[in-house]
Amino acid sequence: MFESKKPRKNERLTIISHMGSYYATIDNQHLYEIDPLAVGIIKMCDGKKKYEDILAELSEKTGFSIETIKPILDEIFKELTEFNFIIWEEAKK
Repeated sequence: MFESKKPRKNERLTIISHMGSYYATIDNQHLYEIDPLAVGIIKMCDGKKKYEDILAELSEKTGFSIETIKPILDEIFKELTEFNFIIWEEAKK
């Protein structure tokens, strides 16, 4: 689904940390509570790393196999994409 694409954080996205919780907004009108894991993944979305790079890095950091992490990461990326928190770019070959 996301293979060979590079996720990039939406430039309008603002993440706010308040009393141990994280909130995100892209329009300063709607505020969404987001999981700390999602915040960490958003930080990895620099437009330089491909989906596969992020998947491998998370596997290495957590010690879980790529096969274990992939369905979880895919769900997180689906939600981040739906809320327009990240934008996908085709990776150049």
